Amino acid sequence: MPSGELAINHCKIVYKPDIALAMYRELASHIEQIENVNAELFWQESTEFSYLGSQIGGMWLTYPQSISEQSQLLIKNILNHYGNWTSDPKD
Repeated sequence: MPSGELAINHCKIVYKPDIALAMYRELASHIEQIENVNAELFWQESTEFSYLGSQIGGMWLTYPQSISEQSQLLIKNILNHYGNWTSDPKD
């Protein structure tokens, strides 16, 4: 990596059971208040619509590898507040 270039983490967050679109938007707005953290929602991959399901499939988190432990803990606490989630790094 060239000098001065920032190493970035991309992490896919998915909730099981699904949470509603409004909850994902609220969650993203809370996460993005943490300095240098970006949240991007992505659509559900299922082609079948369900009124009880979410239109959102999950969220991508993007943040520098140098993020503080305090910020990492804050992210986990916010994510935990909304329910059970899983995390996968971007391919």
